[in-house]
Amino acid sequence: MENRIEARANRILEQLRQDERLGRYVDRTLLVPRPYRGSGTIRLIVLGQDPTVKNPEARKAIRTVLNLDRHGSVRAYLAGVCNALGVQITENVYATNFYKNFFICPPTQITEIDVFQEFRDAWLPLLKDELEAFAGIPVISLGEPLLAPLVSKNASTKVRDYWGYTPEWKEGKVKSLEYIRAAYNRLNRIIFPFPHQPSLRKQFYKATMSDYVSFVKSVAFS
Repeated sequence: MENRIEARANRILEQLRQDERLGRYVDRTLLVPRPYRGSGTIRLIVLGQDPTVKNPEARKAIRTVLNLDRHGSVRAYLAGVCNALGVQITENVYATNFYKNFFICPPTQITEIDVFQEFRDAWLPLLKDELEAFAGIPVISLGEPLLAPLVSKNASTKVRDYWGYTPEWKEGKVKSLEYIRAAYNRLNRIIFPFPHQPSLRKQFYKATMSDYVSFVKSVAFS
């Protein structure tokens, strides 16, 4: 399955490279990073945004989604989440990106077009096909910009809304914790939105991380 997905991903990448309009935003020097797969039974899917980092030289070192083949801040963050859920990142996690190509710079810095919308239809069918092998496995999405291309209908595109945020959260006034229901996202499966690692500096996420992880465990791993 993985070889088939990889071959299809590289065909899509070549089509994007050749696209007169979108090709200018694709880093043409790099191939698609491979997904990360634990050595045991997969119990959790981690969905990243795209592999692009700001430093072009650093991009060349990225061979695996989210750099999960090496120790670093993102892996440490996700390993902590996994441990709290009762799964092991080295055994039970499959990680992939929605957008599998490298861009010329982080997509939030591209202002000429909405990269997330413009590239969505190129990659979404492949992602859905890729995840078919993991029916019923819960998904963690990583980062807020990813929510806009993921959700449908009237679902929120703000991670904090699923984590119970209100302006008075410091006084204990919070809403109920939520996830993105299958009927409200384009993958048609349960998704738990998480902030990307840099957002963990925000006080709200620091204060509510353990509560949300416990919520995920109660819904998806009970």
